[in-house]
Amino acid sequence: MTTDPAVAAYNEVDQSRRLRRMKLVATGLLVLMAIVFVVAHLYILRWPVLGYVRAFAEASMVGALADWFAVTALFKHPLGIPIPHTAIIPRQKDRLGESLANFVRQNFLIPTALQPRLENTDFSRSISTWLSQTQNADKVASDIAGILRWLLGTVDSETLRDLVRRNLQHTLRDVTVTPLVGRVLDLLVNADHHQQLMDAAVSAARQHLTENRFAIRLKISTESPWWVPDFVDEEIYDKIVNEIEGMLDRIGTDESHAARIQFNLAAREVIESLKSDPDMISRGESLKDELLDHPVVQQYLADVWTHIAAYLREQSAQTDSELTQRISHALARVGETFRDDAKLNNELNRWVRDAIGYLVAQYRAGIASVISETVQAWDPSATSKRVELYVGRDLQFIRINGTLVGGFAGLAIYSLVKLL
Repeated sequence: MTTDPAVAAYNEVDQSRRLRRMKLVATGLLVLMAIVFVVAHLYILRWPVLGYVRAFAEASMVGALADWFAVTALFKHPLGIPIPHTAIIPRQKDRLGESLANFVRQNFLIPTALQPRLENTDFSRSISTWLSQTQNADKVASDIAGILRWLLGTVDSETLRDLVRRNLQHTLRDVTVTPLVGRVLDLLVNADHHQQLMDAAVSAARQHLTENRFAIRLKISTESPWWVPDFVDEEIYDKIVNEIEGMLDRIGTDESHAARIQFNLAAREVIESLKSDPDMISRGESLKDELLDHPVVQQYLADVWTHIAAYLREQSAQTDSELTQRISHALARVGETFRDDAKLNNELNRWVRDAIGYLVAQYRAGIASVISETVQAWDPSATSKRVELYVGRDLQFIRINGTLVGGFAGLAIYSLVKLL
């Protein structure tokens, strides 16, 4: 989750202001105790009871100064004097970062710490429920389109287009097309889809016959001897046309017709030849190579990426494009499928848990090293200031408490001495 820089800057300014206020309170309490001590010391001969006040103030100053030294020594040298074992954070930040990284690695990035949380987290339902909501799917689809647009603007070039063309050409050359065509046709024949080809041929023959009735009649009349009467020619014409029409009707309606059986056998023979006949496969590969070497095909392969990139660039630039809508609908359907299917839901959860467990087990040292390496990259002075900004306000309460506790401790000791 990213943080707005303006909000972060405002938070730091607010924290800095609160820290200064707490420092003024703690320092002001020390000054107050010093004033009380001086006043009590000046008037103790007139009012001996002020001895108790002076003891309280004196011990308070000692406690305040001791805790001021302790708090200040964390972040810098007190009064700028390089006293040993002071300025701990800027001097020891690398060691502290390494210690923190080891602590995280040994106590958090371990199966016993992760497993209970992973087992109690329904990743699949959370993700699928969120993704099945239209506005969320739209947002993810919009982000994908943005990434795609950036990617196209970054990597699209003439070199990439040439690389796509050469890879497509090499891939197509490596594929033995003829057996593949045979297997596709085998699937079509097994599903009886090839009969549609026979139906189309019968339909085309009927149409051709209808369109050429006059030509057939004229041909019979022309080829018939002059002495044959016209009614005989008409009878021959009707007989031929009716016989052809009847044959086409029988072929079109009778699945067991000899022509259909012959067509099925021929189709099977062609398919088997495509799948296993070396000569047929060789001729198919030669035809494929001839097509791939044709200038038109070469140009088409060169333009493939150009057309794809142009389409993707245009679609990804539109907020409500067809591509974005399809991605959104696909994501929403995926979310709905996983949300409503308990088996898929459990499988996805198991996969995510296994993946996280594997990643943590394999890379936990690298994950933890991010902490130590990040801390090492920090500037010592900036690190000290940043840490003080975040925890210094709470540390000022140590100074305040030290002032008060020291005062009461001094008062108790003074009173005890007086009683003895």
